[in-house]
Amino acid sequence: MTSTTIRRLQPGEGPVFQAIRLIAMRLDESTFGSTLAEEEARPDSWFEDRVRADGVFVAEADGRVLGVVAVGPKAPAKERHKGLVYSMFVLPGGRGRGLGAALMAACLDYARDVVEIVQLVVVSTNAVAVALYEAAGFERYGFEPRALLQTDGRYTDDLHMWKRLK
Repeated sequence: MTSTTIRRLQPGEGPVFQAIRLIAMRLDESTFGSTLAEEEARPDSWFEDRVRADGVFVAEADGRVLGVVAVGPKAPAKERHKGLVYSMFVLPGGRGRGLGAALMAACLDYARDVVEIVQLVVVSTNAVAVALYEAAGFERYGFEPRALLQTDGRYTDDLHMWKRLK
């Protein structure tokens, strides 16, 4: 098996984040809160800003990005003790190799130095993702019916999860 590296993207690597996020959206748009069209319309600077402001991590093997996850503090002053985990995705060719768990571990290690609590939102029917988050110590705290109206007209429900770091 090829060696895989988990690393944090550095300033100037916004295009790496943009590329993997757009691939993820094309493969499974329903698991994200935005649409592919919205993501494609974002300026390049949006992705660079995320890389500079947040912890954006990728899993790489043979020079190929196989997965991504990001975490950053919430913006309102009274919520800055909380971080939001977002953009978690592993390409089909990288699944079943522990990349999701490795990405989440790197994300949480980074977040411990930045926030006290991390939160995330996941489509409730994404059993693999829910299992990954629960294995990482996240707990369910809310269920939001009809949270997202998908581009095909159907609704999906969201599960809200959290983990205390400090």
